[in-house]
Amino acid sequence: MEADVYLLLLQEDALTGYKVGKQLGKPTANVYKALDSLAKKGAVLVEDEKNRRCKAVSIQELCDLVEAGIQRKTRQARELFQQPKRETYDERSYQLQSVDLVLSRCRQMLRNCTTIALLDLFPKLVKTLRPDIDQAIDRGIEVYLQVYQPVEIRGAKLTVLDMPQVLAYWQSQQLNLVIDGKEHLLALLSGELSEVYQASWSRNLYLSAMLHMGFSNHFTVNCIRQLGGDKAYETKVEQLLEQQSILSSGKIPGVGEMLARFGLSKERVDS
Repeated sequence: MEADVYLLLLQEDALTGYKVGKQLGKPTANVYKALDSLAKKGAVLVEDEKNRRCKAVSIQELCDLVEAGIQRKTRQARELFQQPKRETYDERSYQLQSVDLVLSRCRQMLRNCTTIALLDLFPKLVKTLRPDIDQAIDRGIEVYLQVYQPVEIRGAKLTVLDMPQVLAYWQSQQLNLVIDGKEHLLALLSGELSEVYQASWSRNLYLSAMLHMGFSNHFTVNCIRQLGGDKAYETKVEQLLEQQSILSSGKIPGVGEMLARFGLSKERVDS
């Protein structure tokens, strides 16, 4: 009813509720209720005179009002549902079913990362998340990135699996992220980034630490595979193995915390 009334008033200069009802073939009482509601929403102006003719505001003005209302309600919702300052640490695993939520959670994780981030990304997701990766690197985060097409990202430690057959086989987009060995996000999205096939997020310490060590091992093995056989080969391998030792050590926040939680001495954790 409100839409019909508003559309009619857009086409007329000004009408009383009675005339609106006559033209629409609607009961006058219902029309006046609709006009009252439209006036409260700012969609209709009501004349001060006795006959109280009504005039529709322009589409542009109405859209501006609606947008302002949405922004106001969004601010109110944020204030009303603000998380308490002392948020409990949740180690349960959750399924994510929205592409937007997957990407938002990934970006939030990169912002919250304090030490190290391991990423395994298919090409479209490299492009989508590039600004967030750059920002993490600029903050001093160590970023280890496994990709499937050549790409240059200043400051990131890269391994490139240039394997078109892998991308052709999956026909999807893969996003795996572990930050600080404490939190992980695993997602497989459609090729157009329009649908979630599978996605899981968790702060489970044990799972995240194990995924961190597994991904770091995989990263190191791929780096070794890509080395040439020149005289410096042995030195490069030693450097990579030393890097791997650091990646899997108790110096990684989540790995150290996991080892400490499950009973190892501090001396053994730090080694």
